[in-house]
Amino acid sequence: MISASLVWLRRLERAAAMLLLVGIFVLVFIATATRYMGSPVIWAIEVTQAMFVWLCILAADVTLQQRGHFSVPALADLLPREARRVLEICNAVIVLVLLAFLVRHGLTFLELSSGRPLPMIGISEGIATAALPVGFALMFITIVEQLVMRWRRLDDENASEPRDVM
Repeated sequence: MISASLVWLRRLERAAAMLLLVGIFVLVFIATATRYMGSPVIWAIEVTQAMFVWLCILAADVTLQQRGHFSVPALADLLPREARRVLEICNAVIVLVLLAFLVRHGLTFLELSSGRPLPMIGISEGIATAALPVGFALMFITIVEQLVMRWRRLDDENASEPRDVM
């Protein structure tokens, strides 16, 4: 049940990221074309910026799922395999604490910003700032999933190795 839910969540996440990327491209193209023709669509850049926040956060989680973030394992590589696993688990726990902190403060920021409208389109700024707690929560889920896989030894032996994300 949880595994099926995670698969559904990951598909939804990737689809949203793809739609946001296409939407940003289309809006920037329209804004550029209409500006060139002399009657710019002034709200397009504001909407694009809000979409870009969501895209960045979702892309960060997709990259985290594939272990594609930058790391410098020079010291960890000197450790024996079991010590390296313990270090990786400790690092993951530290990241979980940080993500929980960011979700909490992201919700506070969302609460503060949701009362302010975006200047050009008048909708709540919370549309953009909601990306922060949602994205951090998705990253939290990703780290927990990776920890569970590591704990159960379902993850492959090279789990700590960076993977090609393209």
